[in-house]
Amino acid sequence: MEENLMDSIREWWGAIMAATGLGIWLVRLEGSSKTALREVARLEKQLDADRQAISETRKEQNEMLREMRADIKRLLERSGPARD
Repeated sequence: MEENLMDSIREWWGAIMAATGLGIWLVRLEGSSKTALREVARLEKQLDADRQAISETRKEQNEMLREMRADIKRLLERSGPARD
């Protein structure tokens, strides 16, 4: 019986090693995919924060431009009508 078992192991050794290698590869693949998903989530959060910062900066710039337009308009009104 023991000799028969050893013969079976020798006969199936390649398949056993291939199945073991496949299992190890699948475990590593799962770890890599989890790492990639965490990185994607981190990048999405960073992108959202960047978009928020850009939006706030744009609002500040628009407010500054409104003030500049109003100042220019006041200056032009003070100088009077243009002379030819």
